[in-house]
Amino acid sequence: MIGIGAFKTAHPGWLTLSPIVSSGLGSRSQHPVVVKRPFFRAPPTQATTAAASLKIVRYSSADELKHVLKESKVMYWAKSLLDYTYDYIDHHIGISPTPPPFEIPRVRFVNAGVALGYGQRNASSKPGEKSNTKAGTVSAVFLLEEPILFDDNEEFTKFIHNMDCVPSLDEDEYGYDLAVFLAFTQHLQYVQTEGLAFIS
Repeated sequence: MIGIGAFKTAHPGWLTLSPIVSSGLGSRSQHPVVVKRPFFRAPPTQATTAAASLKIVRYSSADELKHVLKESKVMYWAKSLLDYTYDYIDHHIGISPTPPPFEIPRVRFVNAGVALGYGQRNASSKPGEKSNTKAGTVSAVFLLEEPILFDDNEEFTKFIHNMDCVPSLDEDEYGYDLAVFLAFTQHLQYVQTEGLAFIS
């Protein structure tokens, strides 16, 4: 296991499509991916200890599909908003008589997709419940993401907080310029969608 977040577990995996696609996830055999599955925490009972209250429970296949599809739609729209942001920037640079006095960072979202696991079981009607055996039914739903690879001396940096529109880094910290750019993209998206959406 790679880790456990607030709502999903993450596991290493490999994806092989047939036929292999030309680009993105599945563009080569045994393509490394991060396999994510949603979960919820079982409500603690009087008989459980603090450690037992951390037990995670998988959703039914139908509910798992809803959660994974919702997340994949959010990723799709976030990519679209980011593409729109770069189109907007490129258009305004193109009509400007002078180029900007700084470099525009080029960032992207990880490639992602939805995978359905079929097995020798029937989808259960209740979360965490074992189900009757039946061939060819969806037994699990996964969100597959391109892994983010770091060099040995690099680590994950949070550039902007989900609940704040200013950079999470100080001016003297590495990556501050990128954090300012990401704050700008949020403002641009908010204004251009008339307050309907921005990437957080």
